[in-house]
Amino acid sequence: MSTYIKEVNKENWREIAALEPAENQKEFIESIPFCLAESFIEALTTSLGLYAGDKPVGYAMVGFYFDEKKSIWFDRFMIDYHFQGKGYANQFIPLIEAYINEHYDVQIIRLSFVPGNDQAEQLYKKNGFVRTGENDPEGEIIMEKYL
Repeated sequence: MSTYIKEVNKENWREIAALEPAENQKEFIESIPFCLAESFIEALTTSLGLYAGDKPVGYAMVGFYFDEKKSIWFDRFMIDYHFQGKGYANQFIPLIEAYINEHYDVQIIRLSFVPGNDQAEQLYKKNGFVRTGENDPEGEIIMEKYL
């Protein structure tokens, strides 16, 4: 089944807003409706629907681009609990990186994760991200990847 990314817009926001993480992951990510509202209101980020065939299976947000640093944040990432364990996370990270390369002039992709979310850290390490030794203002651990 083909996987692809589609920017969230007025046609698909409802199906993306309905996505949910597994119960034990809810403490690690804001709700998708909150993320969509933040993205649409602040306009510093872009919300992305992650699709397998015609089904929405996940969500990501990218933004907070810094021209002088040539960096951007891969700010949110979640695969709906119905679709976890099928390899989608590892399929979508390269697609998100390709989306970033197509839309922004960047050399660094940064992200953060909540301490204790070992599953996320392992996923990001597997995809080439490394810890920076920094934490964001909320205490999340920052990782980055040089392109």
